[in-house]
Amino acid sequence: MNWNKINTWTHTLYTLVHSLNLAKEQDFGDLELIDDSFREAGNWVTPDCSYESALLGHESGGKKLTFRKDPNETFPNVSRQVVNMLIQDLVVIFDEMMSEILSQRGESAGQYPKSKIEKLTTYLDQRYMWSSYGCTELVAVRNVLAHNNGVWNEKSIAYISPFIDNAPSQGDALSVGFSMLFYYRKAIRTFLNEVKIA
Repeated sequence: MNWNKINTWTHTLYTLVHSLNLAKEQDFGDLELIDDSFREAGNWVTPDCSYESALLGHESGGKKLTFRKDPNETFPNVSRQVVNMLIQDLVVIFDEMMSEILSQRGESAGQYPKSKIEKLTTYLDQRYMWSSYGCTELVAVRNVLAHNNGVWNEKSIAYISPFIDNAPSQGDALSVGFSMLFYYRKAIRTFLNEVKIA
């Protein structure tokens, strides 16, 4: 099993948290430098695009970038959005790794992560059932964030209600902090290690 994608995700998590903390401590520094920062970031990943994008022939706009809102004031929302993006990315990585294990086992499951979790759970020792629950919870949380504006719906509640005592109610707002990212990562690592072919 190649853990490189999970390891890269983890390094990204650490870097983002550390960078946000440094920026917060400095009140985000000179906000007028956002344009310079963005231009410098243009050199971090080259080329801009590895294929002939239809967009490359169009001007990207020469207007100077400025913060529309002070990030010191929007920091809580920015932090939540970073968590949301990391959760969505983690589910994509997890889904790919489950597909790899299913292929190695000569098995198939539905196209969605939940069906893959259910199929692979048949190979899971009961001692590690908590990891299957954690992975299912991660997928439910991702669905709430990506498809329901951060509000719990019946379908996502149904994912987790079999193993959560006080499941949220329909219409409840979802809040997920950075610490949950470590719990989700632990559940994924345990689950994949236990269901992979030795």
